[in-house]
Amino acid sequence: MLTILKKPLTIAVAALSVSAISGCGLINDEEGYCPEGVDIYFKYDYNVQRADMFADHVGGVTVYVFDNEGRYITEREDFNTAASRPLAADGYKMTFNLPQGEYRFIALANQRSTDEINNRPGAKFRRSILATGDSPDKLTVKLDRHEAKVLNENLSLDTLWHGMTATGITVRPLEMTSTTISLVRDTKNLTVSLHQLDDPAGIDAADFDVYITDYNGHLAHDNSLLDDEMITYTPYEMWTTEFNPGRSDEPIERTPHYALSFNRLIHYPRATENSRNAMLTIENRKTGDAVARINLPDCLAQGRGAFEHRQYTEQEFLDREYDYKLDFFLKNGTWQYIRLSVSLLNWSKRIQNVGF
Repeated sequence: MLTILKKPLTIAVAALSVSAISGCGLINDEEGYCPEGVDIYFKYDYNVQRADMFADHVGGVTVYVFDNEGRYITEREDFNTAASRPLAADGYKMTFNLPQGEYRFIALANQRSTDEINNRPGAKFRRSILATGDSPDKLTVKLDRHEAKVLNENLSLDTLWHGMTATGITVRPLEMTSTTISLVRDTKNLTVSLHQLDDPAGIDAADFDVYITDYNGHLAHDNSLLDDEMITYTPYEMWTTEFNPGRSDEPIERTPHYALSFNRLIHYPRATENSRNAMLTIENRKTGDAVARINLPDCLAQGRGAFEHRQYTEQEFLDREYDYKLDFFLKNGTWQYIRLSVSLLNWSKRIQNVGF
């Protein structure tokens, strides 16, 4: 297993004496190992499939350790490589050998290791660097942007997950404690497709600008949004497909597609905080007109109808689902209706433009 311990442990001398008497080291090694500390397991089942997909989806995880006073102690990263996939192993756990006391843990995960992400092009989620004794509030994640625009360089964002222990975890002398951190996926995927009803062949991906604006590029240690400027997400990929029915009496249909990835969506009440919701905008490059401008969280949250028996709130559904498709059907330069699809069960819903 590949492991990086990024900070030395600094704990009060009184606490260290317990470890010294028992012969336990602070870091798990093969010599003189003593079962005193915390085994941390992980799961990612906070999704609409309600299945634990940690082993299949997560490729790198970092855990930050804080003492009972909320002071930062250490962090550790485990990750998969081409030669080794420890996170995919049954029963994978991260072990911290710690003296008796109470601790809190925060986990941030990605598809790749931190170093591999940093060596790739495209925008990245940048984590703050902690110093010994820092409070959890110092741990933040900020998405790269240039002049308020997320530069993806034709790559989707590397998926970000967040998790933390709900309560303090107590370590007792000469005893291993275990806990499980449940992860929430922040990064979302959306494919937008355009269908022109009155001229199905006269459309191309290059004819439109498609983008998302939101204030969601800066995250706190508890995964809430910090104050941020409005940032813009543009497609990392766009293309046009063509359907030729092969009959002269049926028109060729061309469909532009736009793939976007973006950070966690928050659903704000339309009556009181609608201005804070993310917006999806489609503009015609030739005319400069807005073809569509919609409240994205409100639109996507209607997908919870596919899981009506679960009675998800808007926010829970947005946090569980991560793969959406919106088909816009255009006429006279604007949209008449949208077909919303979500990843599971091939479910879709038609959303009518009330202006028609």
